[in-house]
Amino acid sequence: MPSARTHDRITIACAAPTAALVWLVTRDPAAAAVAAAGLLLGGFMFGPDLDIDSKQYRRWGPLRALWLPYRWAIPHRSRLSHGVLFGTAIRVVYFLVVVGALVTVAIAVRDVYLYRLPVTLDLAWQGAERVWATVAGIAPRYHVAAFVGLWLGAASHTLADIVGSTLKAIWNAL
Repeated sequence: MPSARTHDRITIACAAPTAALVWLVTRDPAAAAVAAAGLLLGGFMFGPDLDIDSKQYRRWGPLRALWLPYRWAIPHRSRLSHGVLFGTAIRVVYFLVVVGALVTVAIAVRDVYLYRLPVTLDLAWQGAERVWATVAGIAPRYHVAAFVGLWLGAASHTLADIVGSTLKAIWNAL
């Protein structure tokens, strides 16, 4: 398996080609930038190694606690973490649910203390609606571009692991 430094170099090397490819397909420079940013985020902080105490995990700093349930639930190098098809989707859904819930609670707490509103389930639901309305207000092409970038960043990590493990096995067999 490649080192974290090698994975980082692969991520950086893939950013410009990703932006160029997305720009060629969409002719939208903002979508190209979003995809390249997603790739960098996916490679540096949102990749498959969030299920262990890795460089990606440690880059989250104090916010890495958000990933503890993910680490406990997902076995390392399983199809759920390193799977090219579903690994990124699982992390994106997990992250959106956790952050959405935390933001919803924060909005409800703010409303209770700042506006003296009573604590109700309806208050929390209204906070969740505000969070998701903001996310939904972003043009769908940017959601797709962000996911493509995140997916490519994670896929480059997984493919580098596969190539590295294969080359190591061949070398050891010689």
